[in-house]
Amino acid sequence: MEGINKKDGRNIKYVKIVDYEGGCKVEKPILFNTEMVKAILEGRKTCTRRITKFKPYAALDETNGDFEICEPVTRNFFRGKLDFERWAIAKCKYKAGDVLYVRETWANTWTPDGEEGFVYRADGEPSEFPYWGNSKQCKDKVWRPSIHMPKSAARIFLKVKGVRVEKLQGLDYQGALGEGIVGYDGWTSKFKELWDSTLKKEQLGLYGWNSNPWVWVIEFERIDSQK
Repeated sequence: MEGINKKDGRNIKYVKIVDYEGGCKVEKPILFNTEMVKAILEGRKTCTRRITKFKPYAALDETNGDFEICEPVTRNFFRGKLDFERWAIAKCKYKAGDVLYVRETWANTWTPDGEEGFVYRADGEPSEFPYWGNSKQCKDKVWRPSIHMPKSAARIFLKVKGVRVEKLQGLDYQGALGEGIVGYDGWTSKFKELWDSTLKKEQLGLYGWNSNPWVWVIEFERIDSQK
């Protein structure tokens, strides 16, 4: 669309980037460990569960889209004090229609002529690349954490299909399949082990499987980055 620059009166063309459903294309980062990246690449993983972040009920702004969880909070997460009177809310940073780029464990590649590229741990050791590692630090064979992966290195893009909130143990077999779990036998134990492995030891008491926390269930599909 076109508009007028009120400061100097010039005609300026504004370009609005849209996705393939007509909404604004929003690309946000989302982190996955190596095993989950493999599951996405193999088409086995179509959803992810993420811990909800609680706030005091008094902080609720009813117009900002926060999701109200109708369960009293038994612990004040900010001060560590018991508080049976408060209610909790949570807001997911992802919503249906968002386009996400996956951050995964990665490394630089480069050739003697200085051409730089990227390799990914989910693909295994890049034996076909004689020069790889962290080119900026001149170190060979250095995998870099997913949190430090720039958007320019992203190769996997996801479109959020839906977001809902539920208790972690509300997971059923179909949900486990969507999380990338393989096989019916012991699927609950497999997911429990997977979930707890993503947490630090000090987080297990609040967010581990046995604590049955509220989680966001984010369903997605893999898309081409150009859509």
